[in-house]
Amino acid sequence: MTRAHQSSVGRRRERELLSSAARVDRAALVAIYGRRRVGKTHLVRAHLEPTAGTYFEAIGQHAAPKAVQLDNFKQQLEATFLNHRLPPLNDWREALSLLADGVEAAAIRHPSEPVVVFFDELPWMSTHRSGLLPAIDHLWNARLSKLPNLVWVLCGSAASFMIDRLINAKGGLHNRVTHRIRLEPFRLSEVRELLASRGLRRGTAQTLELYMALGGVAHYLLQVPRGVSASQAIGQLCFDRAGPLSDEFGRLFASLFDDSGEHERLVRAVARKRSGVSRDELISSAGMASGGRLTRRLDELEAAGFLARFVPYGRKRRETSYRLIDEFSLFYLDWMDGAPASSFGARGARYWMSRANTPAYRSWAGYAFEGICLKHTAEIEAALGIDGMANEVGTWRYVTRPGSDVSGAQVDLLFDRPDGIINLCELKYCSEEFVLSKAYAKELVTKVEIFKQRTKTKKDVVVTLITTHGLKPGLWNDEVIDSVVTADALMADCSLRVP
Repeated sequence: MTRAHQSSVGRRRERELLSSAARVDRAALVAIYGRRRVGKTHLVRAHLEPTAGTYFEAIGQHAAPKAVQLDNFKQQLEATFLNHRLPPLNDWREALSLLADGVEAAAIRHPSEPVVVFFDELPWMSTHRSGLLPAIDHLWNARLSKLPNLVWVLCGSAASFMIDRLINAKGGLHNRVTHRIRLEPFRLSEVRELLASRGLRRGTAQTLELYMALGGVAHYLLQVPRGVSASQAIGQLCFDRAGPLSDEFGRLFASLFDDSGEHERLVRAVARKRSGVSRDELISSAGMASGGRLTRRLDELEAAGFLARFVPYGRKRRETSYRLIDEFSLFYLDWMDGAPASSFGARGARYWMSRANTPAYRSWAGYAFEGICLKHTAEIEAALGIDGMANEVGTWRYVTRPGSDVSGAQVDLLFDRPDGIINLCELKYCSEEFVLSKAYAKELVTKVEIFKQRTKTKKDVVVTLITTHGLKPGLWNDEVIDSVVTADALMADCSLRVP
């Protein structure tokens, strides 16, 4: 796919922010962060480089020492601004002073065009005690902030580094960032758009199946082969011996976190409990002590898009639970981790396709579908005609004590509205139209009664079924189900998308 085609896919809000930064009326310091492979580098190259009068790009090298980072930077200086070789650079202040010389000259030559400086993978460039961040601080405040046509983009995959040491910096860079972009994986509508731009015109079911395994990570989706089904593609990417995602899980954590073993341990612990896990449960299951270190690791995983925290409806913040929301991590832990060695080989696609319709597949698909719905609540609200109306969006659970003869209940998703209505949502992944049995209809009626009793709500409670292909006509439908949302609605291009 050409750069022009890919650059037109999704990212409308982010492209508008970059266009705003490049208006050449004042210097812009842009911070972009998000997990690896989501398309941060491509976004900058595709949207800013073509319109720049001068474009300078420096890329951090993973696990490389300061001397190597400086040498890489020197080569970029020579290629962009100079027609001669430079001697080895001693430190970042010297390196950035040379950069400023080149940028200032370019800004004078092209006063009506943006001069773009792009530092990609800044956390990798900023090695221990390298002095890079103080040098950036000094250069911005002393020289580059005075150039009205400068766009300086600082980009990184390590979200905690970008937030703590740049965006929320307490030193000289405090409040200096003019534009902030958290680049998240594509939503379903953008995934379908991306596939279509490559000539892969996939229907709702095929797009959803890809998303359940690969998520909205651009790099993964760009690997999907042409002319194969979603199941074949997943098998080839993840289970073929040379599949590009066969060893992605371990590399992903190592590239994002310094102490990646602890982060991976926490993700595994959260994945083991589908209904969500509390902090106290994590301390026990992950073998980590309570305190600031655990808090920091959880915050880092949340910022990187692996975990999400949920406060159950009507509960206090201290009852927060964590859930694994990264689709590929869930897929890896359910299917690839611990799979027989014979699963990975030249016939990986055949192995994966043989898993379809097994009880394990249905369990994984149901949980993955729930996670996707929780990520696409704006699209669900739009389908229900309550765009942005809900006072609270959440989940709810009532657990009885052991030995109690009172039934418990769990609500996958709910919308508490200001117009006297609460939508209780049932999330059901199904390869065909969902069939509502008499027993399940009775279960739903009981669930609504328990919810009303335990929450003491005065609002009317309606039941919304969110399922892949809709509800098959049946005797009990009108008695229980008030509205139905299909997977097609999840793929709507929703204007309520938030950063």
